[in-house]
Amino acid sequence: MTQLFNFPLDVDFAGTYLQANGIDGRGDNMLSGISDRLEIINGVARTSLYGADRQTNYGYRTEITFGTFPNSGECWSSVDFMIDPLWTANNVATIGSWYPTPDAGEELLVKHVNIGLRLVDRDTLFVNVPAAVLPAVSNIGRTVAVTKLQQGRWYNITIRINLQTTAVGWREVYLDRVKIFGEYNVPTAYEDAKGPYFKMGPRTLVQNYDMVRMWVRNARQWSGNENFSTAMGGVPVPPLRMLQQ
Repeated sequence: MTQLFNFPLDVDFAGTYLQANGIDGRGDNMLSGISDRLEIINGVARTSLYGADRQTNYGYRTEITFGTFPNSGECWSSVDFMIDPLWTANNVATIGSWYPTPDAGEELLVKHVNIGLRLVDRDTLFVNVPAAVLPAVSNIGRTVAVTKLQQGRWYNITIRINLQTTAVGWREVYLDRVKIFGEYNVPTAYEDAKGPYFKMGPRTLVQNYDMVRMWVRNARQWSGNENFSTAMGGVPVPPLRMLQQ
């Protein structure tokens, strides 16, 4: 088991790649023009997307890209996030993804993310995967999990995928150590030279808001057979159940 990346996001954005307000570049030094979109506040990264922001790479986004996985084998990501109570937009937004790395000549080919996190109506998390059977290329997704979130509350989300182009792969998503999605004996990777890269932050296709904002900390990635305690601070726990009276 190898830790690939560790980004506490408590001091700076060193080692990341940043995109906001029509500007993108390495996060080793804060890029001019987006310092009020990507900030470290009290030891936590704050990401803000404004309704008048310019497009960045064909979308309205304020995103932090962390690192790239190998394109075969077991891989993990873990991150803490919070939806700010100032998020008032009801439109669909992306808040995180394992995004496929294009091969040379494929830069304009739109592939649905290997796995994506979507926010709908400010308080509902959707987990999406490609609708097509990988490694076939499509930009259409399907929803595989839906759960409610509370604004102003921190969550940990841990994603665990065996990246494979044949039906020996699998993929799992845990929210605060509760499994909200699991799918097995399925291909989970495109036929790319490099694996997907992990990113967090708000992205929208339309602008019908003054501002949307989320907070991010402790972004980490591993490859190989890790244990759950390392990745998410403990073993998986069952969901709460309501007892009948």
